[in-house]
Amino acid sequence: MACPATFWRDVLNSRFSPVNDQPARRIPLLAYTIAFIISLVPVGDSIFAHSQTLEDCVERLAGKAVALPHERRMLLVWTNHAALSGQRAENLRAVFAARLEGAQVRLVQGEAAPALLVSIEQTPSQIVFTATVPAEGGTNVAIEEAARSLVARDARPSNVLRLEKELRWQQEAKILSAVLPAMSAGDEKTMIVLAEDALVIYGEEQGAWNLRTTKQLPPGTNQRQRSARGQLIIADENVSQVGILLPGRRCETNWTDDSPVVCSVTTAEMHPARLLAASACGTHTWWLRSDGTDWTSEDRLTLRNSVAPSNSPPAAELNVPGPVFSISAGPDAGSATAVVRNVVTGNYEVYRVALSCAN
Repeated sequence: MACPATFWRDVLNSRFSPVNDQPARRIPLLAYTIAFIISLVPVGDSIFAHSQTLEDCVERLAGKAVALPHERRMLLVWTNHAALSGQRAENLRAVFAARLEGAQVRLVQGEAAPALLVSIEQTPSQIVFTATVPAEGGTNVAIEEAARSLVARDARPSNVLRLEKELRWQQEAKILSAVLPAMSAGDEKTMIVLAEDALVIYGEEQGAWNLRTTKQLPPGTNQRQRSARGQLIIADENVSQVGILLPGRRCETNWTDDSPVVCSVTTAEMHPARLLAASACGTHTWWLRSDGTDWTSEDRLTLRNSVAPSNSPPAAELNVPGPVFSISAGPDAGSATAVVRNVVTGNYEVYRVALSCAN
């Protein structure tokens, strides 16, 4: 027996029971005509399209964060992992901060306070803003999304260079500087750490760092804890000799033996930068430097051609989870060792940062 020429459908939602076997009414010709006309209008250009900017998106995210249970004093940690320029990301951060402060939320710097984490990520089609809001007994999350096409004109320049980082060590005690010296094939990998009052040498064994020796810094090299600075220097022609730059002093020692640390007065200044080169990336050399000056927020490492002006756009960038304390030698010409203080955990972290080329 033939079925009748009618449409059948099931309806189900949370407020009604399923209704089965009810013939749907035939759609009037006028409704088809209206639907056809609407379909000719591009959605993106229609009067119903919702215009928005990234600033709108950040404003809404801040509104959601304020509406959630939250602390009244917070440290804002802003992380940009999307194709946004540093300036644009900073502008969005200012919009977010202004909205929170307008809601009587105090954002602190350099003080102990719960961290309000905001990250900017991207997918093939979206820019995703996520706020992790601290509250008593836990955290809450707010999310906003925007079309990735909104930042197409603001995207970082595409190139073959990139920076990669690898966490090699972390500790609670303060680290002023660190070096991963170049070693001959078969030799034990070594890490040299400059603490506030000593030079500490570690050796790597089965993937773990073990303490090998500690050399105390001589009297007169102590610094005030909050402003303590230092930088380790390794000469390419003699990697067993390590130089220690401190404010007004330069010290030397051979880290492979028991010789003491010897210091003298100097006017040499510390430069937290490293000149990198990699044959796979061409014949150019590149300066690796820190981009930030705020010691209470996340930082960014930038790579620039050594002959380019200091204000030129970076060839590559790398976000790190806190201020960069020092940049020293790595195990080869294409890498460096960076010390970072993680603003979330408070730990001091040692990273190997390497220059690489995209396929």
